Amino acid sequence: MKNPSSFRGILGLGSVSTNYYLQRIHQKYKENNQEFSTCPFLLYQIDFQELNPFLPNDFKVLKPKLENYLEQVQNLGISKLLIPNITLHETLDQIESPVQICHALDLTLKYLKENNITSITLFGTNYTMNAASIKEKFKSENIAIVLPQKEDQIWIDDFRKAVYTSSTTLSQESEFHDLIRKYGEKKPVVLACTELSIFSLKEESLCVDMAECQIEEFLKPF
Repeated sequence: MKNPSSFRGILGLGSVSTNYYLQRIHQKYKENNQEFSTCPFLLYQIDFQELNPFLPNDFKVLKPKLENYLEQVQNLGISKLLIPNITLHETLDQIESPVQICHALDLTLKYLKENNITSITLFGTNYTMNAASIKEKFKSENIAIVLPQKEDQIWIDDFRKAVYTSSTTLSQESEFHDLIRKYGEKKPVVLACTELSIFSLKEESLCVDMAECQIEEFLKPF
């Protein structure tokens, strides 16, 4: 029997982003294994409403809540955890985790450095695109962040809200792809929002998706 300390785990958050990760993990696992393979993991689903009102940066509330979830995850025998929310990683950086985290920003920075990418355009929530903590983290690795034009930042943030409520239109989805290609002509576009990842251009090198970096790490043998 497999040692329970080696379980992969997912912290279930919002339904749209969590379901996307689950679908994508099973898809990629199947591609790498036999025809009917499904990825073994434990899902620890919380009520996202316990966190969402305090995002992005009410750390005095977020830190103890996240510490409690991580303790419960560890008690389930999970040793490798994926958290399907990019914004929460700022809180994760301020606490000690008892389990291995598939850290979205750290894994993305590793990918960029391995591919000699020194400048990117950042797509995310309005908060993420303008967060000092992310700029500092990228700067520490000598990677420059360029932001979309202000009107495009507003559009991107409105689009990700529409994704969250499952109310996007085909026209919006096409416009989002056009924006990726527009900015991707000059430098790679990094997607730093799980809702945006749902509509990422996965087969195009001009689009670097933080969620994909997490999923690739999650599926590695450990």
